[in-house]
Parts: sequence; C-alpha cells; structure tokens
Amino acid sequence: MRRQTLAIVGTAVAMMLTVTAGAFARAGDRTVRQTYPVATVLCAKAHTAPLPPKLKPNKAQLITACDTLVNAFGPLVSTVDAAESAYLSIVSTQKSLVATVCPKPVTNATACSAARAKQESTDATARSTKQTAVTAYHTAIEANRMTFWSTIGTLRG
Repeated sequence: MRRQTLAIVGTAVAMMLTVTAGAFARAGDRTVRQTYPVATVLCAKAHTAPLPPKLKPNKAQLITACDTLVNAFGPLVSTVDAAESAYLSIVSTQKSLVATVCPKPVTNATACSAARAKQESTDATARSTKQTAVTAYHTAIEANRMTFWSTIGTLRG
C-alpha cells in the first residue's frame, strides 16, 4: 500500500512538473502574443476582420491602444534581458576570481576566504538588482494590460 501511494505521488509530481514547465519560464521569454493573448486577437481583428459592433466606430482609437500595448512590450523585454545578462556576467566574473584566488590546493586561506565573501556579497547584490528588474517587468506588464482593457471598456461605451 505504501509503495503504491509513493508511486502515485511520484507520478503526480512528475506530471505536474511536466505540465507546468511554462511556470519556470524566465521573464521576457514570452512573445507579445503569449503575454497578451486576448488583446492580440482583438488587435488582429482591428486590422483584418470585422470588429464587434460597439467597437466599429472607434477603430482608430482601438488601433492606437493596440499599438501602445505592443510598442511598450519591447523595451520591457530589453530591460529585463539586460538585467539578466548583467547578473550572469557578474556571477561568472566572481566565480572566475574565486577560482583564481583559491586554486586547489588552497595556498592562501585568508585571501580565498575574502574572495568567497566578496563573491557572496556581489552575487547577492546582482541577484537583488535582477529581481527588482523582473518585478518591475511583471508590474509594467500588468499595468499595460489594465490600461489597455480600461481603454477598450471606454471605447465600448
């Protein structure tokens, strides 16, 4: 009975991790279409298909709202990508410095300890900066989404 329960739990966890692989996506990895799925469908209709009756008279404003939403997305992705790149560069540099100061076998324990402490503090600062950029990215994405839909709401009357 216990073995069967463990197998069921293990299978459930494996399936959950497989299904939610997108939950581990890095900020900025999704496209505009993936980030704003419903909005991009509406925007595509604004350019190619007949609009819902309440939006027909406001086609120009709808297209402007779509352009604003899409144009704001690129700089957000660039900013979060730059933060990620800076973080990875700092971590790599610190790792190299520690490897240089702390060869195997360690010849200068004091210098090695100081290098590791500096690495820890520098990496923590870089991680915090990256996390701030990721939080700002998500906040801006949601703010842009809310602004877009409130604009659409006013256009519908």
